[in-house]
Amino acid sequence: MNNTDKAKADVARRMLKGKIPVEEVAAMTGLDMELLKKMEQEVAPEVQEAKILQNLDNTDLNIGDILFDNYSTDEKADENY
Repeated sequence: MNNTDKAKADVARRMLKGKIPVEEVAAMTGLDMELLKKMEQEVAPEVQEAKILQNLDNTDLNIGDILFDNYSTDEKADENY
């Protein structure tokens, strides 16, 4: 498998993880449907896990409050805290 085929396979996996139908992935990448069906089965557990986690927030996960620092590179903004 050359670098172009590896790149196509990588793109196809990412597309399948993004829930793009196999037919569209085949049309866009030019890869064989059998190969794409195998890939789809390989990424299915990750897609299922993402579906489960997509609507959760910090209260659902019971991890408490989350502080977001928008000024991570600005030390003067952090001096007062």
